[in-house]
Amino acid sequence: PKPTRIKAEVPHPITGVFFTRDEAEGWQWKRPVGVMVDNHTLARPHHKGISRADIVFEAEAEGQIPRLLAIFHSRDVSEVGPVRSARVYFIDWALEFKAYYAHVGGASTPGPANINDYIQKNGVLSLNQFRLSTTAYTYSGDITIGNIILSHIYYTSTQKLREAGNQIYKNSNRFEQFESFKFKPDAPMEKRGDTSPLILVFRDNEYKVEWTYDKYTNTYIRFQGGSPHIDKLTNTQIRAKNVIVLKMKGYPAGDGTGHILFKTTGEGEAIVYRDGTEIRGKWKRNSIKDRTLLYDNEGKEIELNRGIIWVEIQRS
Repeated sequence: PKPTRIKAEVPHPITGVFFTRDEAEGWQWKRPVGVMVDNHTLARPHHKGISRADIVFEAEAEGQIPRLLAIFHSRDVSEVGPVRSARVYFIDWALEFKAYYAHVGGASTPGPANINDYIQKNGVLSLNQFRLSTTAYTYSGDITIGNIILSHIYYTSTQKLREAGNQIYKNSNRFEQFESFKFKPDAPMEKRGDTSPLILVFRDNEYKVEWTYDKYTNTYIRFQGGSPHIDKLTNTQIRAKNVIVLKMKGYPAGDGTGHILFKTTGEGEAIVYRDGTEIRGKWKRNSIKDRTLLYDNEGKEIELNRGIIWVEIQRS
């Protein structure tokens, strides 16, 4: 008798990657987990677990220094970090996926950037290291400049975070539906373009992001500050199937600090890189309860390749 062919037929709601029914049981019932990650130049050599995220958002915080929000669902990760403090606009992106939101404290000055007010007001499932301590976070030293401690290195894991979340917010570790991007198969080799590299500058060259297109694997390879961006957990350079640039209005929080805010709802310019091509269009998001969706200049929803997605936020 012919061997039974097991079909990968269940699409993942974030990446669109197909899983077999048995594989999909590993994630179908779980809640996604969003983790704030420090992206200071001194923190970058300590990066772990980011390459296993389904979608990553990169946006600037104070001093134009970018931070990352890595969202995990289809794959678990034993270590991710260094975990950084919360900002309200990153919370907005975690809410798109009904995710737990893991962070080490956050902006607490009175005003619109105050994360404690924002978390309470929007029913965010916050997994704050200040509250959870060693039940979900492991301290691994400090990031220092001379004698000044810049920040602490805390790592966590998706399993620890889900266990903690399920205890704090009783029986909350369950999947809640959200809208997916539209997906398509990879373009065949002869239809792939050569648009590369994509370069974005945040604060200065130490934070310059370059995505170089690899036609053979149909992926984008990430460099930051002129060096390959390496995930220490896997010892691999970070890659993505799709890189999306969203232009959003950024403005001071007006709370007497350097805190900034981004307007994460409404619409704005979007540029999508996939298959070695550049597609220009718009992003639209009606409210923070909705997904950010992508449309070309004819108003048709842009289809992404199935796989990891990186979203780069630029001030418009």
